[in-house]
Amino acid sequence: MKGKYENLIPAGMTRYRCIVEYDGSDFHGWQSQVCGNAVQDHLERRLKEITRETVRIHGSGRTDSGVHAKGQCFHFDCRWHYPPETLLRALNSGIPAGIVVRKAAFAKDGFHARFSARGKRYCYKIVEGYPTPFEQRFCYGIAGTLDVEAMSRAAKMLLGKHDFSAFGATHASVERENPIKDLRRLDVVRRGKKITVTTEASGYLYKMVRRLVGGLIKVGQGKMTPEALLAYREARVCDAVVPTAPARGLTMEKVFY
Repeated sequence: MKGKYENLIPAGMTRYRCIVEYDGSDFHGWQSQVCGNAVQDHLERRLKEITRETVRIHGSGRTDSGVHAKGQCFHFDCRWHYPPETLLRALNSGIPAGIVVRKAAFAKDGFHARFSARGKRYCYKIVEGYPTPFEQRFCYGIAGTLDVEAMSRAAKMLLGKHDFSAFGATHASVERENPIKDLRRLDVVRRGKKITVTTEASGYLYKMVRRLVGGLIKVGQGKMTPEALLAYREARVCDAVVPTAPARGLTMEKVFY
C-alpha cells in the first residue's frame, strides 16, 4: 500500500503534527524548491536550527506560488523530544513574516499528513472592480458584473464523483494521478461586489481548483453556459478553453482527517 511504511514512526523518534498558515504572495509555493524560498524550505531550515538534525517535513499537499493557506497540515519525525508548546514557540520565533505555525501536537503512529487526509477545503475570493490595497494579495479583481446565479447552477452540475481530467494542469510534465475525485461541495456566494467560491473534495488534481473557478467565471461572464462547462468536464480534454484563475485569490482552508 502506498505510504504504508512512511506512516510508521521510526524507533527512538517523535512525530509532530502541525498546522501552518501563510500568505503565499512572497513564497515559491509550498513544496521545496532549488531557490530555497518555498514555505517547506523555511520551515525545514528552522527545524534544523531547533533540533540540530536534518528534518524532512511532509505536507498534506502542495500549493502553487502565490496561493495562501490557513490550514496546511504537515508532520515530521525527529529525535528532539520536547512538548509541542515548546516546538510552537521555537518555530514561530525564527521563520519569515508571512508564515505562522498555529498548532503543534504529538502525532499518533500511523498518521501521515498526506496519506491520512480524507479531503480538503479551498476558498477563492473574487472582487468585481478594483480590490482595495488590503485585498489585492488575496483577491482576484475582475471587470464587469458576474452572473452568480448561472455560476451556482454550473457548480451544482459539477458535483459528485467523476473524472476531472479536463480541470487538471494543461502542461504534460505533471506526474499522473488518479483523475477520479469526489467533489462534495462547490458553492458560489455573493456579498456585495465580493464573490466567494468554496469547494470541498476528496482530493484535487494539480491546478484543479483554479481551473474550476476559471470555468465558473467564464459562465458568470456569459462566455460559457453551465451545460457547456459540464460538457467540458465530460469530454475529459484539458485545454485552454477553460482558463486557470490567478493564484492570489486561492486559500487552502482546511484538511479533513
